[in-house]
Amino acid sequence: MQFSLSQAAKETGKGKSSIHRAIKSGRLSARRHEDGTYSIDASELFRAFPPALSEPMAEQRPELHHELPVTPTVAEEVLRVRVEMLTAQLEREQETVADLRRRLDRAEERILALSHTPAAIPAAPSGASVQQPDLKPSRRGLWAFLRRF
Repeated sequence: MQFSLSQAAKETGKGKSSIHRAIKSGRLSARRHEDGTYSIDASELFRAFPPALSEPMAEQRPELHHELPVTPTVAEEVLRVRVEMLTAQLEREQETVADLRRRLDRAEERILALSHTPAAIPAAPSGASVQQPDLKPSRRGLWAFLRRF
């Protein structure tokens, strides 16, 4: 649904100049027509400015307190759509987190399995002594390193 500048001002309870300033500053996007008027999308308008409450039910019409509105207002419809979109986004994010947790658990299991596997040492012929490999790196000085060349 598209609103003109004056309709947008009525829906939000703001002045036309406030809506126009928001458009000029980039806080609110709108399409400008050749005749200079603006078309503002309802979802964009209510993203930038919350909808105005039309009238407090308890103060102005106490006799209608028990009645429920039959048709939703534009603002209520926009909010309903936004809630649906956010709920869908939340479900997607939760699925992503669950998938990442499963992947992390599998990676940790692989790391643990690899770290607990003993290193394979080739078997020596019978009667020969098996020499363990030296696992400590040898420390050599700078001069010994340079003499290699």
